[in-house]
Amino acid sequence: MAAAGNLSRRFISTAPGSEAMFDKIIWRWLPIFLATLLAGCSSTTLSGSWKSPDFQGRISKVYLVGISKNETNRRMYESQFAQDLSTYGVTGIASYKDLPDAQNAGKEDVAARMRKNGADSMLITRLIGTHTEEVVTPGRVSSYRSWPGGGYSPYYAPSPYYRHWGSYFDRCCSEIIYEPPTVTRYEVATIEANLYEAKSGELIWSAQLETVIESDLRKLVTDFVKTVTRDLLEQGLI
Repeated sequence: MAAAGNLSRRFISTAPGSEAMFDKIIWRWLPIFLATLLAGCSSTTLSGSWKSPDFQGRISKVYLVGISKNETNRRMYESQFAQDLSTYGVTGIASYKDLPDAQNAGKEDVAARMRKNGADSMLITRLIGTHTEEVVTPGRVSSYRSWPGGGYSPYYAPSPYYRHWGSYFDRCCSEIIYEPPTVTRYEVATIEANLYEAKSGELIWSAQLETVIESDLRKLVTDFVKTVTRDLLEQGLI
């Protein structure tokens, strides 16, 4: 493979004007390549997290409360979180099963259900707000030289427009390429997650995250949950 890579590099550098042409192709397809690359990445980033220095030990049974106006989204989130926690030997209890309206529930109701389920902790997650971000790919004007065969070839053959000096003169200097700027806009949600100890009611862990709102809701939820559980693991809480 190394030999093939070197051969390809030699081919590009040997052909007069082909380096500029190669640069043109890369510039044209770069936004698509980046979009494809980013599609395979997590849509959630951890802005920051905090762990109480007073809390020692790990949680083993957590009551999951997702504050959401959309009940379907809440159920998907809590179920996915419980599933992910189980891989670390932690029991996650989805609150939608016995707390139907979390955002309007009183703290006494929440505390009663947490005790009833025997949870040692409670994780509350809620949306803080959303904002729009944009990525601008600047436009570009470039030129490249036209050469007889359009590139390197061991068999020289002039292009058809070489047959007359007029057509040759029109194209022998340079060709101008204009790539217009592109703007990509996307919505970002800021979400906070707080973990409380059931016995004392004190805050154990807190984090703020940003997640790109995308059409694939299941992927969004999966990425978010994995980002949170990863930090809980790194903080030694699970």
